[in-house]
Amino acid sequence: MALIAALATYVTIPGGELAQPPKVAAGSATSSASTPAAPKPVAGRKVGPFTEYVRGYHVVAFGKAPVSSKKVEFTWAVNATDVAFLTYCPGLPKDTSLDLKLAINGSDAGYTTGCNSELHNDPSPYGPRRGHGSPSGPTAPPGASVGDTVTVTYTVSGAQRNGHLPTIPTEGTMYVAVAEKVPFTQYPLPPRPAKLAPPKPDGMADEPGTKVMRSDPADPNKPVTTRLTWHRGFDFTVVPQTPGMYQVSVNGMPVLGGEVYDYSGNGPNVSCQVKRTDKGSCLPQLESVKDGDTVTVTVTAQHATGPWLAELRSEFQDPSARG
Repeated sequence: MALIAALATYVTIPGGELAQPPKVAAGSATSSASTPAAPKPVAGRKVGPFTEYVRGYHVVAFGKAPVSSKKVEFTWAVNATDVAFLTYCPGLPKDTSLDLKLAINGSDAGYTTGCNSELHNDPSPYGPRRGHGSPSGPTAPPGASVGDTVTVTYTVSGAQRNGHLPTIPTEGTMYVAVAEKVPFTQYPLPPRPAKLAPPKPDGMADEPGTKVMRSDPADPNKPVTTRLTWHRGFDFTVVPQTPGMYQVSVNGMPVLGGEVYDYSGNGPNVSCQVKRTDKGSCLPQLESVKDGDTVTVTVTAQHATGPWLAELRSEFQDPSARG
């Protein structure tokens, strides 16, 4: 199952919370519908087997069916264009996964995903993401416009176990869900620990040419800027102490953006490989930057409530260079 790696524009969900879906018979339709009396968002609550709020997304509807039916359906009241899907198929034979094809109102959505017995709770975003090569941002599947109520169908198209299986297994259960992106300020964060360790550089900080930037001691949301010599691209990592929205820009061009929803200290990172002709293979907007040029790197944060650091390194460095 694909994992998410980048973030995008998102749409507020009216009501902020959707009711728990009812128990359903295998293979039948189910959905969660917004209600005025819906409870306040709570971190860690479940919708079926899935965590309701996960990595910036809110699970709004899910369905379940036995693998033997080869199909599972549920209804979805669409409230966002930045959407993701989750799958979970317990009870499959060992090391087996299913291939599932998505349809909206019976029409192929051009989306295939895997389903196995591990509950990862990692939403798999649909469509292009804002970032390298995706200037338009995310889009919902064809036929799923905001304001519509649609039927989501997943059909088993194959099975894998060290290669394609000639027959699809019949044991196990399929759980599939759709989740919608919510604004950071409406996402239920976990409780803040009583004590927080200051952010520490990881192994990259000791590599030649790496610069370590730290947030402003008085205001972690104040932009911090430095200069870096460009050599064939870059490796950037942000190490946060607290949840927040973090971004790194090169010469004003955003190259890394990520939202952090916990206090683990794990933040976003990016690597950009540039062709030897100095044409940007991951960021065409920076193709005019040549080896040896000095670029301006800016790190910004929003909603951070504690310090952070950023590690910045050009892709190629002289072994004797030190940042």
